[in-house]
Amino acid sequence: MDQLLLFVPFLLPVLAANLSERHRLAPYRTGDPGRDSMLDKALRYLPHGLLVIINLGLLGISALALLNGMVQVLMPGALDPAAPQVNWLLVAITAFLTALLANLPLLPTARSWLARWLPINADSLVHMTALAFAIYQIGLSLGQMALIGDLENLIDPELSLSIWDVLLSGIPLLLFALAGVGLWIRRGGRGTWERLGLRWPTWRQLLAAAGITVLLLAFDFLVNWSWQVVAPTSYDLLQRVSENIFGGLATTAGALALGLSAGISEELLFRGAVQPRLGLLLTTVLFAIGHLQYGLTAATLEVFVIGLVLGLVRKRSHTTICILIHAAYNGVGTLLGTF
Repeated sequence: MDQLLLFVPFLLPVLAANLSERHRLAPYRTGDPGRDSMLDKALRYLPHGLLVIINLGLLGISALALLNGMVQVLMPGALDPAAPQVNWLLVAITAFLTALLANLPLLPTARSWLARWLPINADSLVHMTALAFAIYQIGLSLGQMALIGDLENLIDPELSLSIWDVLLSGIPLLLFALAGVGLWIRRGGRGTWERLGLRWPTWRQLLAAAGITVLLLAFDFLVNWSWQVVAPTSYDLLQRVSENIFGGLATTAGALALGLSAGISEELLFRGAVQPRLGLLLTTVLFAIGHLQYGLTAATLEVFVIGLVLGLVRKRSHTTICILIHAAYNGVGTLLGTF
């Protein structure tokens, strides 16, 4: 539960941006011109201020990582030799660049330029915040890779996931999806349902979802087989990591929890909330980068292809079908030992 609190600072700008957007389209009024003017300015610049605070925090993390790197080089005896080796310089560079680049969406000219390529409204503070969060997603995922280091560091019994861990992991993504589209701020329940692309599937769509799931599982088998033939050492290492992390979920209850948690939370966020604003390609990249816990491997390309397929399904149907495909793929893959 403590880990969920780490997401609160990132949730605040999302809520503030939706309040600002709601105020821009339908201003809140107190009846006092002076207070109304102050409210206008506060809501106009609150998302900017919160994002700047996060960026300053990332600069602080960069400085701390740089200090750790200096200690690692100048005083190696001060560090625990049994602790995982971390490339602190890479962590520092990643955090620094993320902080700098995340300031670009705050500039109207940068948003106007990006609006040529992405389906965003350059005047929308919600879309401004979404762009900043796309940069956070990329930067923090790369930083996580640097912190993890070699895959051998993931072969630790303490990293094994339980059903409770899996269920909790989906909550932040779900909250960002709902808050991002303005639930109870800019939209009610029905409007949120429609904005996220949720529909009741037809029988034909259910059959298509089952067929696509089978094809994705066959694709997963082909990737694993090819990987094992071409690079057996790295494949065996990844298999040991996967067994360590997900081995305890290879039960019907575990597969169901993993399938539903990832299927619902990830699809509502990426295909439901993000894709209509940032487009198919960028959303797919963000989805793949969000699965970089294993580093840049053949699994990353596989996740990208799967995300691309799900994105195309979203464009041609709706998010509900994406949820069903994702949940079935994860659940069946877990039981088969291929996830």
